[in-house]
Amino acid sequence: MVDTNFYRAFEDRYRGSRESIKSRLTVYLPFIQPLKQFYSTCQGIDLGCGRGEWLELMRENEVDVQGVDLDQAMLEAARERGLNVSQGDAIQSLQSLAPESQILVSGFHLAEHLPFEVLQTLIQESIRVLKPGGLLILETPNSENITVGTSKFYLDPSHQRPIPSQLLSFMAEYSGFEQVKILRLQESAGLAVNNSLSLFDVLGRVSQDYAVVAQKVGESRIFAALAPAFEAGYGLSLESLANSYDQQIKTKAQQAETKAQQAETKAQQAETKAQQAETKAQQAESALIAVYNSRSWRLTAPLRRLGSKVRRLFQRAKAVKQKIRQKIKLFFMRAMFYINRRHRLKQLVLAVLTLFPALKKRLGQIAVSAMAAQKARPIVTAEL
Repeated sequence: MVDTNFYRAFEDRYRGSRESIKSRLTVYLPFIQPLKQFYSTCQGIDLGCGRGEWLELMRENEVDVQGVDLDQAMLEAARERGLNVSQGDAIQSLQSLAPESQILVSGFHLAEHLPFEVLQTLIQESIRVLKPGGLLILETPNSENITVGTSKFYLDPSHQRPIPSQLLSFMAEYSGFEQVKILRLQESAGLAVNNSLSLFDVLGRVSQDYAVVAQKVGESRIFAALAPAFEAGYGLSLESLANSYDQQIKTKAQQAETKAQQAETKAQQAETKAQQAETKAQQAESALIAVYNSRSWRLTAPLRRLGSKVRRLFQRAKAVKQKIRQKIKLFFMRAMFYINRRHRLKQLVLAVLTLFPALKKRLGQIAVSAMAAQKARPIVTAEL
């Protein structure tokens, strides 16, 4: 027994929310809005209307579109919103309409459910019921998206087979529509200008859906009004994305090659500098050897030896002088200590030193320096 609620639950899970679907469908408004000005009554039919997102959007834009669907559970969702829907077969519903009575025939994700012969009949009946300049809109999964064409498409068990965009557009042309436009839809945002594409982007992020918008022959003024919509670009093809990916790979390879060449150049420059340094070192060594082997070096050898001996003698004399100075300081400090302990001798020395002020000052400086070095109390007071 068939579960009549299955498909509604399936759509609720995988189709997306009503708000998101309505937002996606606004892409068709530039085709619909100009068409309304040419007809006092704007009627249309939506085949396989499902939950009625398109019907709701058309009602908001003052286009009277009737919805038709076989799934009673899906129609209940549309009726809950007061939409004009009925249960019925798509082809039979089209055949019941009068010729040139509609400005719009639409079918969103319907074509992939139909056998080829039925789809042909749908297109032929659409051109019969459309008013001059009227529109046929058929939206379906885009098999150009490799992930959609090989996997996601078959998630819906009622799908027949993917329909290439070239086939569906040719069917509309063959049936007699004056102009046909392919709209690629629902690609990842910003993908067209992404400078870091991955292989997954190429395989799974091309436009997930596409639509064929076909216009019936009509007055030139109707075609002129819809020209901006038909001339605009829509979506992202697999070819353009793959070309962008290839170009980025080539660019990265060229950049890597450039960096490798730069690194090689730097390595060669470093090697050149190392060779130059080695050459200079060899030249310096050769010059030094030449000096050692020169006649002047041999002739000046006694002078260098004499200079070395003189330096050693000078260093020894400096050391002896330092020792003598230390001994004199020690003797002077002992003498001062001795004199300082004998009052009468101290008075006599001070009296004599008074006669020689310069000597007294110098001895005072020596005493202060010595006491600071020994960290002792002054032996002779400031009177010196």
